[in-house]
Amino acid sequence: MSPVMVLAGDEDFELYRRLAKLKDSLLDPAFASFNFARFETPSITDVLDNALTVPFGPGNKVVIFDKCDFFTRKSAGKGKDKSDSGSATQKQLDSLDDSLGSVHPNTYLIFACPFNFDSNLKMSKIMLKHAKPEEFPKAKYYIGSPNPKLETWVRKEAKAKGATIDDTAIAYLLDGTEANLRQIYSEIDKAATYIMPKTHITYDVVVEMSPHHSHVFTLLDHWLEGRASSALDSAIELLSRQPALKVIATLQTFLSRWIEMKVICEQANAKLPFAPGVQRRELPFPEQLKRVASEMKTQPFLIEKDLKRLRTHSSAYLIKKRRQLTNFEFLVKSGRLNEKNALELFIAS
Repeated sequence: MSPVMVLAGDEDFELYRRLAKLKDSLLDPAFASFNFARFETPSITDVLDNALTVPFGPGNKVVIFDKCDFFTRKSAGKGKDKSDSGSATQKQLDSLDDSLGSVHPNTYLIFACPFNFDSNLKMSKIMLKHAKPEEFPKAKYYIGSPNPKLETWVRKEAKAKGATIDDTAIAYLLDGTEANLRQIYSEIDKAATYIMPKTHITYDVVVEMSPHHSHVFTLLDHWLEGRASSALDSAIELLSRQPALKVIATLQTFLSRWIEMKVICEQANAKLPFAPGVQRRELPFPEQLKRVASEMKTQPFLIEKDLKRLRTHSSAYLIKKRRQLTNFEFLVKSGRLNEKNALELFIAS
């Protein structure tokens, strides 16, 4: 194991969990008061002052440079990068290169960088001579869309707590938290404790333990059913937890997905044979569900509720509402409309 390590990426939950494991595995608790140091938002001077230190007594010395931003591009004026524009002199960069190449084999320098690693920076190029970054990128997640990697992650976390978990519960947690791994970890921990001595986490359990995740779904249910007053109440609850623009972004995601679903159904229905004077036929719901799941490459259980919600709404109506929401979002971002009012107008109109 190299004595110089870089943990980098915007998935900070996994990054810091890895950091904790490294610290526990490398550090002798009996000598921790002598052999452990941590520097938050370190300077190059902090690194140079500690790079050549040696352990006290047996075991290893561990130096953590936390929230380190050496290897990420930072704004310092248009077209410039702070890391390459004066924050480090060439002499410091040369000293850093020499020091990192001379670290004692039992002294571990760990750079914890909750930002994505930019290999084009001068500091990054120096670091790449001495360490291969262990990267923790945040997985892209789209509400309602399958993500096998994240679904497997949730199952593994449940297994680590001695439990199994329903697919519908996984979808609820990923959608409700927008794939916030730290929050999902906490919810699984609560659910696994709650069901003891049982070991299977169901959809009903996570809804009961994490009811706040359901507010966006409640809002959407009320809105689609025409219950504007109840939808506004749900919106107020949501706005107490997150900015209106974030709620609007979530609504945009759902509307895009719903439009795609309705277009698939309407195109399939349009191909059915019909005669003049005879009411146009419609595919049975199970067939619609199967067709949409196949076209969108997703599991039927992930879209069944949405498809039922949309039975009385056409793609034309949904497209109209999405255009309206896009206009409101533009007005908010340009400062011409209050974001709370934008959400209220969308629901009430």
